[in-house]
Amino acid sequence: MEKLKITTFGEFSISYGDKVITEQSKRSRKMWTLLQFMIANHNRDISQAELINLLWGEKNSENPVGALKTSLHRLRSCLAELELPDGQEIIINSMGAYAFNNRLECEIDFDKFEALYKKSISAQSEKEKTNLYLQAIDLYRGDFLGRSRDDSWVAPLNTYYHSLYVRIVRETIETMFKHHYYSDLLAICRKALTIEQLDDFIHYYYIKTLFETGDKTTAKSHYAYVMDLFYNKHGINPSPEFVSLYEQTVKDDRSYNVNFGILKGQLDDIGEETGAFYCEFPFFKHVYQLEIRDAVRNDRPTHLCLITAVSKTQEELEPKALNRVTGKLSECIKTSLRSRDVYSRYSASQFVLLLTNTSREQAEMVLNRILKRFKKDNPKMNCSLLYKFDRVGKSSQTPPADGDRRNGL
Repeated sequence: MEKLKITTFGEFSISYGDKVITEQSKRSRKMWTLLQFMIANHNRDISQAELINLLWGEKNSENPVGALKTSLHRLRSCLAELELPDGQEIIINSMGAYAFNNRLECEIDFDKFEALYKKSISAQSEKEKTNLYLQAIDLYRGDFLGRSRDDSWVAPLNTYYHSLYVRIVRETIETMFKHHYYSDLLAICRKALTIEQLDDFIHYYYIKTLFETGDKTTAKSHYAYVMDLFYNKHGINPSPEFVSLYEQTVKDDRSYNVNFGILKGQLDDIGEETGAFYCEFPFFKHVYQLEIRDAVRNDRPTHLCLITAVSKTQEELEPKALNRVTGKLSECIKTSLRSRDVYSRYSASQFVLLLTNTSREQAEMVLNRILKRFKKDNPKMNCSLLYKFDRVGKSSQTPPADGDRRNGL
């Protein structure tokens, strides 16, 4: 016997046999809201007052009950296109209340999704639990009622199911990585990252698995993509665990026996880059630790500097504004320093610099030069730049120097 099938994850649809109704058909928004609300609350009766408040809120209506009956009539006419047997109704009413007809043979994806998760809690083995998780992952194809996810009644449900999905994906990824099910793991990660772009846990295991399967080129490329996505597109910091992956992604493939001339050519090839050397923070740490040893041994003054971009009121910048500021700031730092100086992105709003063989006075002069150049090149940037710096390798006689807002923009 055919079942009525309802999909709410991703594109909303309701089908019976080969008949399908989706949000893409030209129907009123209120009609879809009415149907979706009744499906989401299919286990209870819903009063006229609740439905009127859902559709019109505090807006005045001369005849709200009549308007509701008109909307329900249009909804029933639409659902009649499914051609259920024996004239069965999907929406029924009783004593002034309305409800989804639970006597119908029906399969709703969010009910099945949640049932699979609850069943997994009492699973008797890791294998059973993973199989249930895989079925749940297959069901989840996007946000709950994606086109309506910002509606006040949909948002909490969407957050609940989305969080549950991410939890299931994370546990499944860990299990699959442990047992070396790399092919399935990569497929799960690819799907999950189209739904949840900013989960660095999923990105972390995706890159690790690419390495394990020998696809180092894609792993390196994806690492760079994620760092740009977090820092530049959204102005947030990836986790330290994700950043640590850099140690693996920078490894080059090398044959057992390399010609010395090829080796030297690779090392000498610096391209056409000018200005200071930019590197990812894990590599910056190696440079810094080497510089400390050399600075201590030769008593050579070297300073560590931190530049932070903030709003005019010294609060965090909005992601879109932060992206513009840090892009311009990075270029300004690069062209203001010597080619032997090194700098890196420390966080979404900060850059760290290493100024070698530079006195305290010279370090402050360099930092002020960067700030002045930034202000000159970007007069309309609505931000401030703050800095701190201190000598590396030994305790300073004075506390770290701060650049206050007078050094900003």
